[in-house]
Amino acid sequence: MRWPLLIMLALLASCEVDRPAWTHEFSAMGTEVRILIAGAETRDPASHFAAVEARLQQIGTDFYPWADGELAALNAALAAGRSFQASDDMAGLLAQAQNLSRLSGGAFDPGIGALVELWGFHEARPGSTGTPPDDEQIARLMAGCIGIARISVRGQQISSQCRGPLLDLGGIAKGFAVDEAMSLLRNRGIANAMIDAGGDLRAMGRNARRPWRIEVQDPRDERVLGSIALASGEAAFTSGDYARYFTSAGQRFAHVLDPATGYPVTHTAAVTVLGGRGVAVDAASTALVVAGPERWRAVAERLGMRAVLRIDADGSIDMTRVFGGRLEAVVADGSANAD
Repeated sequence: MRWPLLIMLALLASCEVDRPAWTHEFSAMGTEVRILIAGAETRDPASHFAAVEARLQQIGTDFYPWADGELAALNAALAAGRSFQASDDMAGLLAQAQNLSRLSGGAFDPGIGALVELWGFHEARPGSTGTPPDDEQIARLMAGCIGIARISVRGQQISSQCRGPLLDLGGIAKGFAVDEAMSLLRNRGIANAMIDAGGDLRAMGRNARRPWRIEVQDPRDERVLGSIALASGEAAFTSGDYARYFTSAGQRFAHVLDPATGYPVTHTAAVTVLGGRGVAVDAASTALVVAGPERWRAVAERLGMRAVLRIDADGSIDMTRVFGGRLEAVVADGSANAD
């Protein structure tokens, strides 16, 4: 199924009776986060909101390589040739990242933080101008200690046989964060909620009488193309060239880098993935942007992702049969034509 349109995700605002009872918004991890709680489980959600916000703020510090948290300390240790005693969370996430990188054939690789830094994407703003690194700089970096395969994860002990690499968990940390938020709410007795971290989200339970839904829309004119009902526990993540990029001499350079070449991906505008755990879906969305038109279906299969939508750089769209089968038309009042 193909359309000459760009698609992104947004929460579906359906009829008034189905809107969440409680909503809390805050900034964390470099994006806007919304917590939505539906149903009558609580009359005072403030403590739940505060607990989730505190956890996500902590993750935003500890899992960002250019802050002063745990990942920054880990990177400093590796750069100095020392091993690092990581927390259970950090060691567990790195082990998962290595496995997902292997399954993706290296299309997902959070061990290329030095490349991200070289390109300036650790600080680039959407639409800003910049100067790309020259080919010699990129080649020199690619020939050095780079890639998550260069580190060893043994329990909580993290080490590398070379001085590096610089780890950047930006392609998986948000997935970890929404998973953590869901677990926290569940442990606090909440059964119906949605965590939306800048359009990357995970649902639990239902939104009043109906499932939680997301819209698929064209960001150019906000035209809604359809909606998808999320199963309880399901995550939806999108990666693409629209969030962070810079322009130079009229050319656009987006932040998703190909670990095999060291250069930004140019063949894919965006990929949306639906699946279970946020960690796996987050990593898959990045991997499938890198995989490109020839490899994305094979990589998706290896990662166990059956519901995928890919937008080519020319704006045309391809999707798996599972994703297409779940996409429902939206009628004028904002509700879907099926439940």
